[in-house]
Amino acid sequence: MARVKVCYRAALEDKIGKKEETIEAATVREVLAYLKKTYGKEISSEAKRMLIAVNNDSIQLHKGLDTKLYEGMIVRFLPICGGG
Repeated sequence: MARVKVCYRAALEDKIGKKEETIEAATVREVLAYLKKTYGKEISSEAKRMLIAVNNDSIQLHKGLDTKLYEGMIVRFLPICGGG
C-alpha cells in the first residue's frame, strides 16, 4: 500500500466537504472502495462517473481501475465537461 493524495472537485467536493485527503491504497479500485466504505455508495457511484486521473493522466491511458499507485501519487476526481 502507498500513501496517496486524493483530490475531489465539483459535486464530490461539495458532498464530502473537503478538497483533498491522504489515504493508503495500492490501486485506483482501492481508492473507490475507500470512498464507498467511508462516505457511502452514492459518493462511490458519483466518483465512478467522473474523470479519474493519476498524476494528471487519465487512468484510461494506463490500466483503468487497476492502475497501480505508488507513494506520493495524486488521484484526482474531475468533472467531465461536454459541449461543442
